[in-house]
Amino acid sequence: MAVNDAAQLEILRNYFNSAVTNMGNVIERTAFSTYVRESADFATALASPTGEFYSYPTTVGVTIFLGLSLERAIKEVGKIEEGDIIITNDPYRSNGLATHLVDINVFKPIFYHHQLVSYSWTFVNVSDVGGSVPSSLSPNLTSIFQEGFRIPPMKLYHKGVPDQNVLKLLAANTRTPRLNLGDIDAMVSAVNTGEKLLLNIIDKFGEVSVLQGMNDLMNQAENRSKSVISEINDGVYEFSDYIGDDFESNVPVRLAVTTTIHEGKIDLDFSNCDPQVKTAFNIMTNGEKNSFLLQGLINFIISKDPYIPINGGIMRPITVNMPKGTLVNPNFPAPVGIRHTIAMRMYNVILGSLLEAGVKAIPAAGAGQAAIVVLHNNSTSSTRKNKMAVVEPIGGGGGATSISDGIDGIDHASGFLKNTPIEVLEQNMDILVHEYEYIENTAGVGQYRGGNAISLKFEIVQPAAVITARGIDRMKFQPWGVFGGHAGQIGKLFLNENGQNKRIEKISVLPVKQGNIISVVSPSGGGYGNPYRRAINEVLADVANDLLTVNNAREWYGVVIEKQASGYEIDVDETKKIRNKIILDDSDIIWEFGQYRDQYEKRWTSSISSYTAVALRTRVPVELISDIKHEMHNFFQNQKNPLSIDSIDKYLANKGF
Repeated sequence: MAVNDAAQLEILRNYFNSAVTNMGNVIERTAFSTYVRESADFATALASPTGEFYSYPTTVGVTIFLGLSLERAIKEVGKIEEGDIIITNDPYRSNGLATHLVDINVFKPIFYHHQLVSYSWTFVNVSDVGGSVPSSLSPNLTSIFQEGFRIPPMKLYHKGVPDQNVLKLLAANTRTPRLNLGDIDAMVSAVNTGEKLLLNIIDKFGEVSVLQGMNDLMNQAENRSKSVISEINDGVYEFSDYIGDDFESNVPVRLAVTTTIHEGKIDLDFSNCDPQVKTAFNIMTNGEKNSFLLQGLINFIISKDPYIPINGGIMRPITVNMPKGTLVNPNFPAPVGIRHTIAMRMYNVILGSLLEAGVKAIPAAGAGQAAIVVLHNNSTSSTRKNKMAVVEPIGGGGGATSISDGIDGIDHASGFLKNTPIEVLEQNMDILVHEYEYIENTAGVGQYRGGNAISLKFEIVQPAAVITARGIDRMKFQPWGVFGGHAGQIGKLFLNENGQNKRIEKISVLPVKQGNIISVVSPSGGGYGNPYRRAINEVLADVANDLLTVNNAREWYGVVIEKQASGYEIDVDETKKIRNKIILDDSDIIWEFGQYRDQYEKRWTSSISSYTAVALRTRVPVELISDIKHEMHNFFQNQKNPLSIDSIDKYLANKGF
């Protein structure tokens, strides 16, 4: 069979896709932890002998790791033999294959007639790997050593035989040994399934054809990726966005990119990103491109070419510059547990730079969070089980696009995460869910509105528990709107104790009592386009669906709606009168960032922030950077004089840097 035949290559592609999808089905059906079974925080892939993913599923599991590489982990293990299965969760020893410690990776070499032909790979977000807090992840941890048990790339199975000592170590270093070992067994079953299915494919089509097919599919993805990028105007574009703070202070964390487009290739320079932070808002890449960080760009390419093969070849036209010491390439042993917050905000940043390049198909910003709220029942009673599980992955409204509204309740940047049904939640955890619904009047207003926020309210119904949370953001900086669309709303947290509702700004470890009620309100998505251009029937539909009030329909969209006995109806004449008075401004202003960012950037302009980030990274010892940055912001916050590069230099010089 000649693999260079297009039809035959497509057949191979479908066989590969079927194999990785079946691997995912194995995990979904056999994993022990609720978060894996219900929310689908796992992934599968097939990799080439050099470790590059040549087939990655799009319908099962996490969709954002297609460009990862096994290469560093393979080298760390040394000699690999038939029947071996490798395990690791160490971001630093795998070049970011494992993105934080609860993401346990398992992969297996596949041999055909004693020749290495491929690897089958999977990861699962397990419940806990020890460390300072239940679930192992907390925003205020300051070292990866606090985040749990690190597993360097090593053999879990030797020639088909499990290493019982490794399994004992894994079980001894977690609060949830039964769940972890059950999830690892599911991964082992998945990689064995991948091996079996690939060997069947080779038997059917021949070794030469299959190996050539792997390369051809990656080459095809590379060429089609270049074709999409070549449609963007050549040039240099800059954009930035923020994490609310680093949890240690109230100082924002700035993410920035300089994007250069040239002849079908794209270079992303992260030099102006803030330096690594002391807390867990860092992402380990070792300076190499990582699909987890570049997912916004990858999704853009896939959206523009929906038939492109889904594999690592998509990333080949992309180059990166990530200086050591930035929060996207931190120095060891920087904590990395809350890396998804950085990844989701960088999703917005990279897409924002494409908007600067004139790509109007880019959506407004979505909620930009995947808040993982974990409840740990730490009862020591012999009659009660010690339970720990994710309550829900709380996303938020998606950003509106140039042709459609944002999706309610889920941002496209984390759309792979599924919610856990309330019935399953209450069956597996000692909580009572009071509310889980969309919130009216929260969508970013626009011709196409953003996705509405969601509210989760649950009551603790057992005596002793602890809540941890990660990934909560957009509590200060709103998701931006574009081309006349308004910014979305920020998120909020509340604790109700003895009938008193108290707003919570941050959660690391929150002890809760029986009867306490926790409320999580997500951010919403930004709007796209002038709201007075919104179709009046769409406004009516939102009112009828309790997503928009009658008063706000009139105020925000100029649509007059009256409630009749038969339902809601539009007052066409009054609507025309209001809308005819409006002068529709189609100016060149792209962004609406919201009041908080507008106010912040009056002092900390883009150029000042970029200069400060580079100066801190290159002139201040890494262990002092966070402290100096916080002190500097507090100092200049109280100054009336305009901020300048000279004043930054003078401040650092006075500090001895």
